[in-house]
Amino acid sequence: MRIGLIGAGVIGHTHAQTIAATDGFELAGVADPFPGGEDLARRFGTVWHRDHRALIDAGQLDAAVVATPNDLHVPIALQLVAAGIPVLVEKPIATTSQQARELVDAAERAGVPVLVGHHRRYHPVVQCAKQVIDAGRLGRIAAVSATAFMRKTDDYFDVAWRRQGGTGGPFLINLIHEIDLLRYLVGEVTQVSAMSSSAARGFPVEDTGAITLGFDAGALASLAISDAVAAPWSWDLTAGDSPRFPVHDVDSHRIGGQSASLALPTLQLWEHDGAPDWTTPQHARKLDAGVGDPYVSQLRHLGDVVAGLAEPLVSAREGMRDLEVVEAVTRSAATGAVVAL
Repeated sequence: MRIGLIGAGVIGHTHAQTIAATDGFELAGVADPFPGGEDLARRFGTVWHRDHRALIDAGQLDAAVVATPNDLHVPIALQLVAAGIPVLVEKPIATTSQQARELVDAAERAGVPVLVGHHRRYHPVVQCAKQVIDAGRLGRIAAVSATAFMRKTDDYFDVAWRRQGGTGGPFLINLIHEIDLLRYLVGEVTQVSAMSSSAARGFPVEDTGAITLGFDAGALASLAISDAVAAPWSWDLTAGDSPRFPVHDVDSHRIGGQSASLALPTLQLWEHDGAPDWTTPQHARKLDAGVGDPYVSQLRHLGDVVAGLAEPLVSAREGMRDLEVVEAVTRSAATGAVVAL
């Protein structure tokens, strides 16, 4: 299956490596206007195009991956859809839910699959957690506690869009992963309350946030997020998703049910010795999720969708819904109001 790659940044490199290393897939070309795109194409022995339209016009694409800056996701994906090419768009699907809806509507009218790169859903730990929760082993979920702490280096923000509201900041760049993960495991978000701060970096966009989420079945979640904290308590620094990040044996998410609770990504299942009662001891059992690369699983799923063997696990509508929740968080942080969805 021939996959075109548009965007040769950090996540573009990840997709290129994944495509090149996975049996049954071929990197059919790289489109990026900067020299890094030419370097990436040369590294993997494929064709470099300065413009994504040249990649489309070259033909022979079975699908494409869009890994550009956020504000280019929808314009480029719309052109791919118009050409009848299935596409995996990196998260966030768009910079606004209105833009996302434009892509959703166009893809559904054309009957062209659009997937969104929320790769965590494909992680073996998340798939195991999903099975445990759906099987009722935790009982009714009452509360979730999550942290997303990381210390991004100063040169990370040399790219202007990462410092600007509407394109940068941990709400749009990082929080959307947390939202998608919790929606997948816990349910639909129905209301949010949030505070934000830019005191650590002084940029126009936030660097820290504290968020409360309400879910359709009544569960509540508290989530603290910051890209200015030197700590290991985040999915990126614990789950081993990317070789760029060290792995620490701590948890970042704790899902509390009335019968048992589950920590992620350590997969520690906590149960009482007998009936659930705060006066009786509890024990932890580490569940075995097996091993697997979520990016490889995501790519293979894209292949199955293109072949008509599966429906998208993270569709364009799912990506739009994630973005709607992030927008509600941003509105709540700006106004101090609880925002209903």
